[in-house]
Amino acid sequence: MISEDKVKHIANLAKLNVTEEEMNKYQKQLTDILTEIDKILKVDIANDEIMISPSDNKNCYSEDVIESHISKSDALKNAKRVKGDYIIVPKVIE
Repeated sequence: MISEDKVKHIANLAKLNVTEEEMNKYQKQLTDILTEIDKILKVDIANDEIMISPSDNKNCYSEDVIESHISKSDALKNAKRVKGDYIIVPKVIE
């Protein structure tokens, strides 16, 4: 079973506060996950053919065609806050 210290470390990385009850639950769940991963890693695939996709379908790309678009000034006039040629948006990352 995965150690309590490892669960605390993982919880700390995820910035989670873990109760003692949750600790036991997460220990079991993480151990189960690692057991399943271990089973997958033990599968012998040395003689299997490499499969990029389960389907033989090929990607069908179309040519890039420039069509009508709005001007920079039209795009900027609908923005709440503008600085020069840029739209100012709220900061979303710390």
